[in-house]
Parts: sequence; C-alpha cells; structure tokens
Amino acid sequence: MPRSRWTERLRHLGLAALYFAVLTPAGLCVRAVRDPLGRSWDGRRTSYLDRPAGPRR
Repeated sequence: MPRSRWTERLRHLGLAALYFAVLTPAGLCVRAVRDPLGRSWDGRRTSYLDRPAGPRR
C-alpha cells in the first residue's frame, strides 16, 4: 500500500524535529567543551601560518 503525501510530510517534519531537538544541542555542547579545529587564541605564537611540509615525492 503506497504512503500518502501526509505521512511523508509528517515523517520529514518528525525527522527535522528530532534533528533540532537532539543533534543540534548535542553538537553545541560538544563545541562548548572542546575546540575540535584548534581555533583558540594562543598569545605566545608569533604566527598562525603553517610552514609547507616540504617537497612531495
């Protein structure tokens, strides 16, 4: 039996609600605890530019 358009819309709405109710706050909590990209400011560094790794072989 094919699903109606309303059940598909309700499923998409439910998945969106689940995403914004569970995954978004979890991601914000993780970002508040640690810095996964290492973007914090370090006053002791003279430059944030990385040197090239060297020639490729």
